Amino acid sequence: MLAAMKKTFLLALGLGLAAAAGAADHKVIALSLVKGEVRDVKDNTVRVKKGDDVELRWTSDRAATLHLHGYEVEAKLVPGKASTMSFNAKYPGRFPVHEHAEGQANHRPVLYLEVYP
Repeated sequence: MLAAMKKTFLLALGLGLAAAAGAADHKVIALSLVKGEVRDVKDNTVRVKKGDDVELRWTSDRAATLHLHGYEVEAKLVPGKASTMSFNAKYPGRFPVHEHAEGQANHRPVLYLEVYP
């Protein structure tokens, strides 16, 4: 009987760990940069959970390079073409996406990524 209880416990533990491991989602977020502004998300902030696989799919009305600080991911934007930033949200916190536009000296944030534990 003790062996059966132990087997049941280990099975339940394994199922619980599998469910926890499967808790991460694949997030695809479409974003457009128009005249230097992102209009697709509330408060210019994308919120995900730690462990999520994230794709930020960008379109833009002008050429620019976007850089997600903390994750060191870039996307080169070309007008009329989609560009993707793909990464696993493994670091919790708040991270800016800066625009590195041609001819601009300063790099301003256009979006924030918030990763929750």
